Amino acid sequence: MGEAGKTGPGLLLGAGGNGEAPRVYERTISVKLVDHGGKTIHVLASLQDIEHSFQAEMIVDVASGRIDQAVAVMAKRPYDTLCLKALDVVKKIEGEVIGRGINRRIVDLLGKMQGCVHLVEIFQAAVGFTATILIGRRSGLHDDPKKTEFENRELWLPVLKNSCQVFREEDAAAPGGKTKG
Repeated sequence: MGEAGKTGPGLLLGAGGNGEAPRVYERTISVKLVDHGGKTIHVLASLQDIEHSFQAEMIVDVASGRIDQAVAVMAKRPYDTLCLKALDVVKKIEGEVIGRGINRRIVDLLGKMQGCVHLVEIFQAAVGFTATILIGRRSGLHDDPKKTEFENRELWLPVLKNSCQVFREEDAAAPGGKTKG
């Protein structure tokens, strides 16, 4: 039986293959957001793997979602001098607004021939998490611990409608309350 036909525990832990220990690679991307309740939020992100240790920071305007400042450093990189040139493009995202199309703009500004795919990864993770926090800040909503999860869902539904299965809009007119769309 080939590898595709094997099931059960152990395959992912190295029981398959050629009998040698598998190579395991891991990449961790972490995003931390510091919000003092003011006009801006401070976003810190890191990307680490066997070849890379990158840190990125952004200052984001809460009201507009505009990235006011952006910086990144490459403490560890595969090519000591060649990779550093990619950092020259980081400032290009300053002035961009976190919203529809931001991931594509990050690719265009920080990736491709002038940038680095890992800078794209770290900044896309940072803006994705920031967008979530901005929704909460701008709406002024907070889960109420005294309410049930269903009551809290109803509170957030107008803001998060159809963003995930929890907030899917039900069509009350359809048989069985089928989901719209």
